[in-house]
Amino acid sequence: MLLPRTYASETQLFVSVVDEPGVNTDPYNNDLFSQQRVVSYVQILTGEELAAVVATELDLQVSAEELLEQIEVMPLPGTVILEVTVTDTTAEGAQQITAAVARELTRRVAEVETRPGEPAPSVDVRTLKAADFNPEPVSPDIPRNLALGGVLGLLLGLALAVLRTRLDRTVRTDEEIHAAAGVEVIGKVAEDRQLDKHHLASGPGDRSPAAEAFRAVGLKLKHATATAAPQVVVVTGSNAGEGASTVAVNLSVSLARSGSRVILVDANLRRPRVHRYLELPEGGPGLTDVLTGSAELGRATQPWKDGRLTVLGAGPLSVDPDELLSSPQMRRLLGQLRDAYDFVVLDTPPLLPVADAAALSVLADGCVLVAQFGKTTREQLEEAASAVARVRADLLGVVLNRVPRRVAVSPAASRSYPGDSDRRPPRSEGGTAPPGRLGPRTAVPVPVPSRVQE
Repeated sequence: MLLPRTYASETQLFVSVVDEPGVNTDPYNNDLFSQQRVVSYVQILTGEELAAVVATELDLQVSAEELLEQIEVMPLPGTVILEVTVTDTTAEGAQQITAAVARELTRRVAEVETRPGEPAPSVDVRTLKAADFNPEPVSPDIPRNLALGGVLGLLLGLALAVLRTRLDRTVRTDEEIHAAAGVEVIGKVAEDRQLDKHHLASGPGDRSPAAEAFRAVGLKLKHATATAAPQVVVVTGSNAGEGASTVAVNLSVSLARSGSRVILVDANLRRPRVHRYLELPEGGPGLTDVLTGSAELGRATQPWKDGRLTVLGAGPLSVDPDELLSSPQMRRLLGQLRDAYDFVVLDTPPLLPVADAAALSVLADGCVLVAQFGKTTREQLEEAASAVARVRADLLGVVLNRVPRRVAVSPAASRSYPGDSDRRPPRSEGGTAPPGRLGPRTAVPVPVPSRVQE
């Protein structure tokens, strides 16, 4: 659309041998001679000397070399006709240059083909078709260019898509995750701006795709083995920023809301996040205080909301966290928590940068790996799974985090199934349910068992 418009003008010149008076000539030989001459005249037409004369005659502000780029000469095969086409920025200019080129060629041929002592040239060049005037531009051909651009754009887009797919080593499908980690995907968490901002799914009545995904993960953990569900679960990732802490927090909340007694332990002694995500007060005693003996477990834990979920924060940061997490004190603490709670969820640092998660996986019943869609590479996931295997820990599965909504993940993540609004129990003015209906459930704090306090 932005290219300058160019116009074309065309002329045809007929080349013939002039018969000498009283001489019988062979028409075939004359025609053959004319065809040979036509080829020679192409060199004259495309020479700088002829172009310079035309430029001077028409007072063109271009050089001979630039004018030659506008002239195209083509002898028609099997004929004695020369076709000359000239392009210019205006239709009038193209016609004038074409006519001047034809005149100059006729003059040049007459000069070259006139033998000494003879009054007339032996070859005659006549204009078969005068230089025409075409008001329609020949360039750019917008419909053709748009069609070619569309086709080339599609081909380029397909090529880039194939190239990106071939070069993309990030995990996106269940098959890629199984091939890299050797385990199944136990949950897919769809992208959720609220979850990215607040790191916590909404209240008990929430039916968002993210909340349903965490319920599905909790359900699969409860039925992970045929004998008994893993009580102590390590939640970690390959690298930082994959959302392992968000998964650990929401998994704990989901398990607690299902009726289980759950304690969430912030075992990330390098970058603790649990208190911030659950909006709990910080600064009190935590895991490091319990392990070093400077605080009792009952004083270091905090109930969250209705008390079904208990939180043990990280506490003051340790100088040597990996040694502290693999200590006998940690083993004894996990033994206490096993007896007191149905589930113990450990939020840990990523596996590849540090060894904390691997050390805790030895003491736990299993490990859940968190991978981010389109970010975690197959090599990183494979290396993380190998780190768990090297310590002979049980890898329970992979949670694929931040899956785009356009990707079909699961029925829970792609569709909603709300309940009937008219079947919700109404409340009376006094806050109690009417006869025959159950009233609102009262939050009953769950005290820390006496064995844990001891």
